[in-house]
Amino acid sequence: MNFILRILIIGISTYYISSSLPWWSIIFIPFLLGLIFEDNYISHFLSGFIGVTISWIFLLLSIEYQSESILSLKVIEILKINSTNTLIIITALIGGIVSALSSITGLSLINIFRKKKDKRNYRFN
Repeated sequence: MNFILRILIIGISTYYISSSLPWWSIIFIPFLLGLIFEDNYISHFLSGFIGVTISWIFLLLSIEYQSESILSLKVIEILKINSTNTLIIITALIGGIVSALSSITGLSLINIFRKKKDKRNYRFN
């Protein structure tokens, strides 16, 4: 349940944050969720990656259709990429990786300060 909740929170907040703030502002929400939710590293990596990747695909497609591909065509010429879809996928994957690493960083930071329970060693002589 935490996994799906994190994906939804990251995805929705990224969609609205990315339209008004710089692209690197996507790191704040996954970082905070990494601090709040206790789970394993793979779960945090995937929730950050999936949430931002899907959110950025929707955001980039809406920008693409509003601007009639003017900016995308110029970027494609500079980077020598085949199509706008490839550009959108590459951009979304970069955002997903950045967000996933941010979520893992939040989890790692809280694990440094979290006290681990001692394993009890029962010995019967």
